[in-house]
Amino acid sequence: MIYNGKNGNLTLFYKGLLISSYPLSDKKTFNRYAYQGEHLIYKSKGIPIKIQIKTYIHFCNMIHDRKINKQPIRRSDHIFFLNCLFALLRLKIIEDDESNGYLIMKKKKINRNKVLSDLQA
Repeated sequence: MIYNGKNGNLTLFYKGLLISSYPLSDKKTFNRYAYQGEHLIYKSKGIPIKIQIKTYIHFCNMIHDRKINKQPIRRSDHIFFLNCLFALLRLKIIEDDESNGYLIMKKKKINRNKVLSDLQA
């Protein structure tokens, strides 16, 4: 399900599959979501970076497998997936491309006058 906010939505992809969607609004900005990955890395500073990377990749793969098998994914797991994905992007383990990463979809503004004139024609 895609969640739309006032300013659009943030959609997360992993291995070419849409995993999660988050609304974008004035309070829930992209920078706020992206910061969660950095915060996860900062909070795990006592753990070696190689173990962190393996853990993040393993969790993303588990969520990907659940999505492929059409099994339910808890909301808390979606949030942790967001954290892991942005941490992997921050560490440059994965790149933001067409199969991995995120897509920001802005709200399309509708010109009401044009719509009304098209309906009357």
